[in-house]
Amino acid sequence: MIGKGLGRLCASIGATAAITASIVAGGAAAATAQPVAADVGTASLHRSWACTVPSGYTWSSVRSNPNCGFRYEYFLLDAVNYNLTGVWACGIPSGYTYTSARQGSNCSASPGSSPYEYRLARL
Repeated sequence: MIGKGLGRLCASIGATAAITASIVAGGAAAATAQPVAADVGTASLHRSWACTVPSGYTWSSVRSNPNCGFRYEYFLLDAVNYNLTGVWACGIPSGYTYTSARQGSNCSASPGSSPYEYRLARL
């Protein structure tokens, strides 16, 4: 019983993440993220929601989730195993710079957090 419910929840989260990713990344820009290495370790977290941002990741959106300890979850992007050039993100990961910035609502979930998004470019 719990396994079936968990499976449906995971499928629902996956579908929501895919739709959100297309919207957040601007449709065609989402297709620019190409794998540069085999998926290993936490690479399976790419383009998924999580309560924290692990090392080597950045995020492109944040939303409220009372189940997370800090009440927010982040839409993760793997900056190590994927080339994120051209993708809009809320943080600039190691090995990247940015070509432009814009102010929006994808990155600021709480008062005082940065409202800026950055278009990434690999160094």
